[in-house]
Amino acid sequence: MVRFKLPGMVVLLIFIISNCHDVFSYDKLSEKPLPYGCTVITVSKGDSVFFGGNDDYNDFDSYYWIQPGDSSRYGVVWIGTPDNPQQGINEKGLAYDSNGLPRIDVNPHPERVPVPGEYHNYCMQIMHECSTVQQVIEWVSSHQRHPYMHDQLHFADATGDAVIISAGKDGEMVFTRKEPGDGFLVSTNFNIANPSHGFGYPCWRFNQARDLLGDLIEADKSLSHSDITDIMDAVHQEGASWTKETMVADLVKGVIYLYYFYQYDRPVVLNVEYELANPREPGPLSQLFPEDVREEARIRYEKNRAGLKVSRRTGLLWPALVLISLILLFTITADYRKGLRIWLPAVLILGPVALIFRLLPAGRASFSVLKYAIIETLGNLIPLVIAFTAVLAIMILMMLSGNASPQLQVILMFGLPLIFGLIFHTAFLASASKRNYFRYTIMRLPQVLVITFLGLGGIIPVALPLANNNLSMSLLLPLSPLAVTSWWTFVVYGSVPGGLLILIYELWAVKRGYLSWSSIEEGNEKVNSPAWKKIWWWLPVSFAVILSGIILGVVLVNN
Repeated sequence: MVRFKLPGMVVLLIFIISNCHDVFSYDKLSEKPLPYGCTVITVSKGDSVFFGGNDDYNDFDSYYWIQPGDSSRYGVVWIGTPDNPQQGINEKGLAYDSNGLPRIDVNPHPERVPVPGEYHNYCMQIMHECSTVQQVIEWVSSHQRHPYMHDQLHFADATGDAVIISAGKDGEMVFTRKEPGDGFLVSTNFNIANPSHGFGYPCWRFNQARDLLGDLIEADKSLSHSDITDIMDAVHQEGASWTKETMVADLVKGVIYLYYFYQYDRPVVLNVEYELANPREPGPLSQLFPEDVREEARIRYEKNRAGLKVSRRTGLLWPALVLISLILLFTITADYRKGLRIWLPAVLILGPVALIFRLLPAGRASFSVLKYAIIETLGNLIPLVIAFTAVLAIMILMMLSGNASPQLQVILMFGLPLIFGLIFHTAFLASASKRNYFRYTIMRLPQVLVITFLGLGGIIPVALPLANNNLSMSLLLPLSPLAVTSWWTFVVYGSVPGGLLILIYELWAVKRGYLSWSSIEEGNEKVNSPAWKKIWWWLPVSFAVILSGIILGVVLVNN
């Protein structure tokens, strides 16, 4: 009798993962041609109003330029690039920043006042024509816009008012406004009005900034720029995407504090009025900082790009190792034709891992049990490695489109390997043993469940962190074969501990005569799988293994 029913285990698994962060985060996926990502905050308390923005990206520098005002427009201090202004402060204390989001169609309202120029001209025109958040809202409500958005706009003014402008589900603009008085507004890379549209929700940066800002509002002291700097430091990024620049602005005093490559103890301080009256030559933002700050930024830049180098080298090396292993299989293996139906796909998918075991000699009876268990393990790993490589690709690409939820991730991590495993086992083993496909699938299900749970319990905590820490959009848009082969390599790395867990089960199974892949390897049709009543106790054991593996994998990813 099964004491721990399978549906209950699956429900528990989904519940636990649904309450974890997303396995992959847009914080790891920030490179052209996607829009910028950042954390933007507005906070007001008493007579103080501060605006902060982290520019998270994966290049080395930003750009600084001035557009002086005249009788028809306000002057603006800009940071970003002229064709993609990331941040701006105008002479009236109106501040702007944006958060990158997946592209979404919106109603362009052709009946309204036209906005000439490219996509970026929209926010630039607002900054030249508006002095308060209320004027921004009125301007947006009366002007056309492009038929799509790939961001949300965050504006704040010197009175402490702030608004986030984002696309609603109906394609209309939604204005999420800060409450009057003491308080704050936060935006990251999910749509504040429609959280399912974005790069990762819930977002740890959003939660961290919100909690810290709440503490500042509750504290019995006035705000300072260093308080806001500490918050931007707490949510800055390092790794495949990094905070290359941070702006903290005192909107009441018209003072800007700039930080380069999260060196929060080395600010450059600008006065907006002075900068507009005495515009310096436009150029790289880094030129505003001392040489030692630029040198430290260069060191951090090279460190952060290490993940891309690992992915490229791994993506190139692994196919070469697989090719060499295939050549060796056919050249140095004695009687290579024996069991080729098993060893060829094993070496093709697992490379040198499978070849090493193919070269093990036969021996004593006690060694034969181990040999059979190893063959069974390798046969079980083939569909797991294929399926989980596909899982990584699907989850990462879905994250790019902003459609990955924790629930969907756990369904993919568990469901795809299980379904593909059943199909793979049935296609090979039922055919070899000349059995009815449907009946064999039902008979094989308990074993596939156990080996899927055990194998994934070892693969997930290895493959997920490696893939997450070595992501680069230059390998993803368009999808590069190097990205796929690097993910494949990481899954094979994980198949080593996963295979050891399966091997423990197979030693138990082989001793009881449950042979399948090794039977095919020896050329007979005696495929034997354990019945439910024989294997039931392995189900809660294997479930505990995969549960531990997923929790460990998610913890390692988020740390």
